Amino acid sequence: MVENFTAGARDLNRDLSFAPFARQVKAVVFDLDGTLCDSVGQIVQCTRLTFKYLDLPQPEEDAIKAIIGKKLQEGLESLLPAEIKHRSAEVTAVYRDLFAEKPDIRETRLFPWVPELLSFLKSHGYKIGYASGRSRKGIERSLAESILGNFNDGFCAGDEVPSKPNPAMARIAAQRLGVQCHEILGVGDAGMDVQLFQNASCVSCGVQTGVWSGPALLRLKPNLLLPHAGLLPSYLGS
Repeated sequence: MVENFTAGARDLNRDLSFAPFARQVKAVVFDLDGTLCDSVGQIVQCTRLTFKYLDLPQPEEDAIKAIIGKKLQEGLESLLPAEIKHRSAEVTAVYRDLFAEKPDIRETRLFPWVPELLSFLKSHGYKIGYASGRSRKGIERSLAESILGNFNDGFCAGDEVPSKPNPAMARIAAQRLGVQCHEILGVGDAGMDVQLFQNASCVSCGVQTGVWSGPALLRLKPNLLLPHAGLLPSYLGS
């Protein structure tokens, strides 16, 4: 884990090594939370409500942000003191209940540039996929209630594979999209996203709309580093 991963500028725009790989990209696979969905605040809020409901010590905000992208129970367990980690299943169940009960937390909120971005990718023949630590049910819900479902050629969920940055999620996404891993441009806002795609030999893009800052992502040397994913057409348009 990079120290102070949330601190620093969020407007870095760097083509570190993307240009030579641009022509091989046939599919773009996105993380959801913090990448296409403006949901980091919702996750932090739901986690805090869960810990308050169970009268547990409140974790720091950066600690909560650091688990985004992992399997839910695995992430919540890491926030619990050692002596009560055995309660992780209970904590997870309460989180899911609170999430389901509160429309303002459950709502799928897309960044404003998402429709134009996905329309561009589809019109230019790129396959579009998603690789998220959410459960399959959670991803399907967001696909059903937003335009994401109109731009879905395949996805892999967190409850199907080991947590990021294990490369299995990207490899399964590649199979479902009918492409090779090296033909995928993987886009995510956290270190575990960039490392997931790097570990699977995909082309990687870090964005600064969610968990990690630009300087923190830069240390991982993604092929491309952008303030937000809506800028991708400038690099894929040629």
